[in-house]
Amino acid sequence: MIKQVLIAGVAALALSAAVAHAGECSEDQESTAGMLAAGVAKTAVSKVVPVTGKQMVNVESCDFRGGAYSVDFKYNFLAADGLYWIEANAKFNGDGSGSSIKVNGKSPNMAAAETKAGVKLASN
Repeated sequence: MIKQVLIAGVAALALSAAVAHAGECSEDQESTAGMLAAGVAKTAVSKVVPVTGKQMVNVESCDFRGGAYSVDFKYNFLAADGLYWIEANAKFNGDGSGSSIKVNGKSPNMAAAETKAGVKLASN
């Protein structure tokens, strides 16, 4: 009987530890996800406008499951002719590989740059 209770207790602890590693990001995970999201976003927007200056990411939501991130964020960056931004959702592995991005919103000058370049960023 004691052995069964002990096994059940160990199983419950293992389950609670697994749950702690899935779901909403910790502060450290959110920081890592923000840096990785900036790289994913820079790669995407560079097809339209070269990023030449500072970059900033505001993480709206961050989810970490199975070693992968899902992040909603706003990416601001400087280019040669001013400030641009996109609002996006990105998914990527913990090391930044396997990334996909959906652009949900963009600054008017980003939309104009897309038209001028003849490139459409991935969107819903």
